[in-house]
Amino acid sequence: MPFDFKSALVTGGAGFIGSHLVEALVAGGCRVTVLDDLSSGREANLAPVAGRITYMRGSICDRRMIEKAAAGCEVVFHLAAVVSVPKTVDDPLGSAAVNETGSLNVLEAARAVRAQRVVFASSSAVYGDDPALPKREDMAPKPLTPYAVQKLVVEFYLRVYQSLYGLDAVGLRFFNVFGPRQDPSSPYWESSPSS
Repeated sequence: MPFDFKSALVTGGAGFIGSHLVEALVAGGCRVTVLDDLSSGREANLAPVAGRITYMRGSICDRRMIEKAAAGCEVVFHLAAVVSVPKTVDDPLGSAAVNETGSLNVLEAARAVRAQRVVFASSSAVYGDDPALPKREDMAPKPLTPYAVQKLVVEFYLRVYQSLYGLDAVGLRFFNVFGPRQDPSSPYWESSPSS
């Protein structure tokens, strides 16, 4: 499937979801740069596209690194994060440094290179335990963990960057995603169908 852009940065691109996105972008003829610190991703996840992407090992907390990775990219897919809810509960400051400040670094880099769009991996966790189904975007957020708060904060930053700087930005509230290359120690693994 061809895309209307030619170059993209995927932060967290060596992760379970990010690596599938990278494969789809490459298959669509896109030039892809991946930035990942391998805190939850694995280089092996990028084996199907080895030699066809630019891979940079580094953190979104490193402003120079993210600026270098974003150079020349038209679209930024931002999936890098501390993805463990328990880790954010145990270390709210450390996880905020990645999930909030690191995300601001990504937005600033996208703004600096005049990216066309930022697509952010948010989470259904922003809804909390509201039992109402189906979930709708107009439902009031009720975050219950630092992870959920951090994702919601970045969603607000996306709106601010769009209104102040004209940076087209969207947050996707992922629910329980599962499939090939998922970390078997993931708490969602036990409830996923056998592969």
